[in-house]
Amino acid sequence: MDDPQIEVIQFGGCQVRLAPEAGGVMTGFLSQEGGKVRHWMREVSLDALRRESAFAAACYPLVPFSNRIAYGRFTYGGQDVVLPPDPLLPPHAIHGHGWRAVWQVSEHSAAAITLRYRHTADSWPWSYEASQRFSLDEKGLKVEMTLSNLSDMAMPAGFGLHPHFPLNGEVCVLATVAAAHLSDETLLPVGQSCVHDAIGPLREGGNLPEDLDLCFGGWDGCAEILWPEEACGLRITASRELKHLVVFTPPGEDFFCVEPVSHCINAVNLEGSDWGETGLVHLAPSETLAASVLFQPFKVEP
Repeated sequence: MDDPQIEVIQFGGCQVRLAPEAGGVMTGFLSQEGGKVRHWMREVSLDALRRESAFAAACYPLVPFSNRIAYGRFTYGGQDVVLPPDPLLPPHAIHGHGWRAVWQVSEHSAAAITLRYRHTADSWPWSYEASQRFSLDEKGLKVEMTLSNLSDMAMPAGFGLHPHFPLNGEVCVLATVAAAHLSDETLLPVGQSCVHDAIGPLREGGNLPEDLDLCFGGWDGCAEILWPEEACGLRITASRELKHLVVFTPPGEDFFCVEPVSHCINAVNLEGSDWGETGLVHLAPSETLAASVLFQPFKVEP
């Protein structure tokens, strides 16, 4: 792909950069104080974005579902749905369509921008429209998402955000979660545990767990990321629609992910089973699902 057009919003010393054509992604969230620039999400080069698209982004949207659907297959409303496996992450379908689609700018001011994406029914047999509104103010960065069912039948629905944070030295993460979703070798959930080794450190704000790729249920919607060596942190506050949290800490990388999402992995195949609450939404025709996430930088007292 050619170098994407970068759109910018800013307020005070904060700035957000976006690439609508490259998956509606953020390419930067940074602040400047006293001549020092701090990247709150990983710094993205245009070259990396051109080569890797959304994989190289600072944050990308997950819509109309989050994470994996087992082998891209499920049955809903009496019809069998078969989705193509993701070309880079087979054998499952993953993260929906938005992160690989062209988004349009519908509104743009100095401190806010709205992106929209409209999907026409195909192997995903529902048409829908999604939006992302990014706005900056004295509180920080707010991302508001909507998902509207444009079909004449109910649609399984969900969404979330996939932010990448810089792994600069020691990092601590604080998040209250109820259970870890245990997974098999293909990262599909097979059970739930309230005593997983990662739950305690997350609840206590301990060091970032290593080599983790898990979804957690029963999240209270609040999380804090701390960089003690830099005396700063980032508070994440999600609306009540986002009750699941995915934590991804790939070994050997300079980033990690803390992802607010609405449903568990493979929710369309777990719905109605003995799994319990999946977070999947059954979106009626013309109905809209909405949620928001606030990212607030803060200083940590030494």
